[in-house]
Amino acid sequence: MFSIPGINKNYSLGVDFGTSSIKIVELEYKNGSSFLSNYGWIEIPQKKKVSDFEIKNDSDEEIEKIQLLKKLIEEMGIKSKSAYIAMGSFKGLSAMISVNDIHEDNLDDVIRAEASKYIPVSLDEVYLSSDIVSKRIEKNDNGSVAGKKFLRKKEKEVVDVLLVAAPKDDVHRYERIVEGSGLKVASLELDIFSATRSLVGDDLGKFLIIDIGAKITNIILVDKGVIRVNRNINVGGDEITKNIASNLNVSWDRAEEFKKKNNYLKEEGKAIVLPILNLIAKEAKRLVELVSVGINLSKPLDKVILVGGGSDVLGIVDIFKETLGDGVVMGNPFEKVIIESDIIKTNIANISPKFSVATGLAIKGAEIYRKKHGV
Repeated sequence: MFSIPGINKNYSLGVDFGTSSIKIVELEYKNGSSFLSNYGWIEIPQKKKVSDFEIKNDSDEEIEKIQLLKKLIEEMGIKSKSAYIAMGSFKGLSAMISVNDIHEDNLDDVIRAEASKYIPVSLDEVYLSSDIVSKRIEKNDNGSVAGKKFLRKKEKEVVDVLLVAAPKDDVHRYERIVEGSGLKVASLELDIFSATRSLVGDDLGKFLIIDIGAKITNIILVDKGVIRVNRNINVGGDEITKNIASNLNVSWDRAEEFKKKNNYLKEEGKAIVLPILNLIAKEAKRLVELVSVGINLSKPLDKVILVGGGSDVLGIVDIFKETLGDGVVMGNPFEKVIIESDIIKTNIANISPKFSVATGLAIKGAEIYRKKHGV
């Protein structure tokens, strides 16, 4: 999406900067397939707080993340020299826009004009990219003659364009962090595209991805391989842990254990986690209902995919099924990746949902290598 010259070999590295941890996946492309070479993560220490307000210092955060990434890279012993990275979609913008009756020569100007309606800052402050997703003919209600010679009266050509924007300051900050760790930046994109790549890939069905992070949940509607709409809500796994710690009067670490392993939450203690999970589920359902009135989006969902570190809650699939139906599953971003070691397969099974973004980034690198070398 926002590409910067890098080094592409048969190893590809994906780096996901989450709100509570940095996650890495390294793939090796060989014999026409992607193999898991390495994976790991490192927690980002919680910021100190005064009352309810976090103390933030961008410079200190940048230095801290450079040190954390460098430590993780050294401990993992990665082979890659460049990285495909993602930034949170809550920092940028992804929107599907529709424009009518335009000539190709004017397309860029029209898109920039439309983009200014969605972006609350000057376009000079963001990196902007766009992709034409589809073209279709619709009836022109005002009865005027459409601008294409081959169109009949009362018809117009509608072009659906996927618009993506990322603040330049944030892009440059991530570049400095990666380069400060000793790696080159191969490309940068919003995390929703990375997660979609690893979880949906080339499948042309209709999917809803619910990526529950520590502090933010991404809800992504994908249809025919294209992100039609996404929404971020400021709630995640940390809120669930906080509720458990408060209700059971236990430490944060103990609450994390309860959340992931204790049958208490699946049975009589279910009411503790329900308010947060039901909020997410209802927001997801509302999003689907709002956009389902659009063209070709009225068909039912093929699958609802739960991922993210915050999705590691005992019984979460059954809870979401109550609101979103029987198509709810836990996502596996490594489904199309070959894992040769049975030990690694076992160890990674329970934590794989947190690697959807990092895996999607590494897959991007593998695809670029395959196309470049024709293998």
